[in-house]
Amino acid sequence: MGIIGTIRKHSGWAVAIVGIAIVCFIIGDLTKNGNKIPDLGKIDGRTITSQVFNARVAEYEENYKAQTGALNVDNETEYQIREQVWQSLVQETLLGEQMAKLGIEVGARELSDMYSGDFIHPYLRQSFTDPATGQYNYQYVKSVADNFDQIQDTLFKTQWIQMEKQIKEDRAQQKYMSMIQGAFYTPNVMAKYLAELGTTSSDCRVAMASFQSVSDDEVTLKDEDYKKYYDEHKAELRVRDEIRNIDFVLFPINPTQEDLANIKEEVDSTWTEFQTTTEDLAFFVNDVSETQYDSTFMKASDFPAPFDSIIVHKGEGSFIEPMVVGNAWMMGKVVKTDMRPDSLRASVIWVLNSKAGAQISRTEEQAKHLADSVAALIRGGMPIEEATNQFSDGDKSKGGDEGWQKDGQYGFLNDEILSNPVGSVVVVDHPQGVGQCVVAITGKTTPMKKYRVALITRNMVPSSATEKTIYNNATKFAGQYRTHDEMIAAAQEQNLMVRNAQVRIMDNSIAGVANVREVVQWTYEETTQENTVADKVFNSDNAYLVVALKDVYKKGILPLEQARPMIENNVRLEKKAELLMARAEEAMGSTKDINVLAQKMGTTVDSLNGVNFNDYYLQKYGMEPKVQAAITAAGKGKMVGPVKGANGVYMVQVDNTYAAPVPEGVSAEDAAKSRIEGIRQQMQQANSQKANSVFTVLKDQAKIVDQRNKFF
Repeated sequence: MGIIGTIRKHSGWAVAIVGIAIVCFIIGDLTKNGNKIPDLGKIDGRTITSQVFNARVAEYEENYKAQTGALNVDNETEYQIREQVWQSLVQETLLGEQMAKLGIEVGARELSDMYSGDFIHPYLRQSFTDPATGQYNYQYVKSVADNFDQIQDTLFKTQWIQMEKQIKEDRAQQKYMSMIQGAFYTPNVMAKYLAELGTTSSDCRVAMASFQSVSDDEVTLKDEDYKKYYDEHKAELRVRDEIRNIDFVLFPINPTQEDLANIKEEVDSTWTEFQTTTEDLAFFVNDVSETQYDSTFMKASDFPAPFDSIIVHKGEGSFIEPMVVGNAWMMGKVVKTDMRPDSLRASVIWVLNSKAGAQISRTEEQAKHLADSVAALIRGGMPIEEATNQFSDGDKSKGGDEGWQKDGQYGFLNDEILSNPVGSVVVVDHPQGVGQCVVAITGKTTPMKKYRVALITRNMVPSSATEKTIYNNATKFAGQYRTHDEMIAAAQEQNLMVRNAQVRIMDNSIAGVANVREVVQWTYEETTQENTVADKVFNSDNAYLVVALKDVYKKGILPLEQARPMIENNVRLEKKAELLMARAEEAMGSTKDINVLAQKMGTTVDSLNGVNFNDYYLQKYGMEPKVQAAITAAGKGKMVGPVKGANGVYMVQVDNTYAAPVPEGVSAEDAAKSRIEGIRQQMQQANSQKANSVFTVLKDQAKIVDQRNKFF
């Protein structure tokens, strides 16, 4: 869907292609100089080169910017994108291998049908449906597909090829998944049997002894207990991607009271100067503030509290006194107020000249004349969509409609849209001289009061001397201990902040600490050994970290010794269950009265009505399928138990059983058919979930070498 999103914004794709070209240029230059760029890894024997990976990352980043409106990709998002790209390459490779073996492909006739036949691909339908009418544009899509070789716009052709590649891959994967899902089947005998179990409901009394009623001191965990649980639950202890388990000591970089006092003095001095300066205001703000002067008009609610509530009482020329906002001092001056709409909407037709490239040959004069003519045609009644399809050199998929955008987000067109009434059509010269934009103004929200404010901020950060002291303390601590166990013992003794994290190869944040790529890279270095402390101090955004590698969890089933801390709580619950089961069996051997049993077990009796085998929950007790099955199998007047459930040990007295009610107006035969169909749907949903795990299974079996950590 990312590619489909970007086909709507040619400008985004232009940037993407330029980015990819730059990557390729750098790669080519290194190659010419005899430097071989190392590969990032291998997926089942397929080498993943830097070229392939970086080109895909550039594509994803441009898709992200086109879809979110972001101008740049922040650091954390960049690492998330790299992870998405890697996982897409893994899935593409592993599923591709399976589909190739099975001969699954998408032919020309099937592709044509996805464009303009009976089975339009969802990506296409999303991109080429008129939002005004809700109708899919069959004619336009078919025309492009049929006349693709005659299209001169190379940028558009590149987008189309990428889109076609994606929908073919998606359809092929749908075929593969449908085949897997088709392998699961619920026999009629099974569906009928399960449905019949739901024809009987029961009223009963329940005494449940919770696992929590047994204190930890009452059970002793032995090696054989861990071994037994481990052997029974190995499948749950599979590590699918190698994980490094680390502990780290945090040395926060916070300002001292002396730092804060010095900052307050600076703020007071700036405030005095701010009120009396004769300098250009933008120049003054940029000189003294940690944020640059912003001339954008903003609503009061766009400002942080308490600025938002103060500014509404200020007129032009008013000052706003210094105040603490978050982790900074802020002060301001209201430069100008204005009644402006918060959002604007316009349709834009791009008429470019030869300076824009892209095989456009018209001169500047020809472009200007054409733009004026197009504007006149629209003023004369030509629909904007028709004019866009006929004349625009830009994106045509939305009929030129740029949608609702915030005041200020229309760039160089914003002032023209703002200053002309809705319904007007204007021609705007592109500031770089590459052509004109014909702008039809189609909407504005109700004007509201907005403010242009000169804001000055001063972050409350530690001084360089304070930061140096904190760094020296962290370095001294790191240098004293060489093993993980020594470091943890010392940190506890000194009451230092210790955190634990399970780290994956492309993580960039751990346990609430951001920008820690150096930490992650150290943990995955071949020379880094378990139970060792890093010989350097790491710096995150606002803290120094002393890091120790505790464990390495290799891909596959965890060894028992590594699994022990993870399963300890479950092993303890199993021992508590054994203890409660023994107590319940002893109690049930001496009485069949549910009330007496409850007293002996130190619990109470609850009455449950209408318990049915096919219910999702055992009413107030949650998911307890074993208990529901035992109640259904028991029959009227029977005592059930003890049954080990998910939350405790159950003892049940079944007081009554009866036919489950049939909805009014429904025959018994139809009710039976409905129950069977309901069972089939439940089984089908469960089987679909199993089929969807096929990629996980393929990944578990594949040999994957991931070396991204060495480069990013």
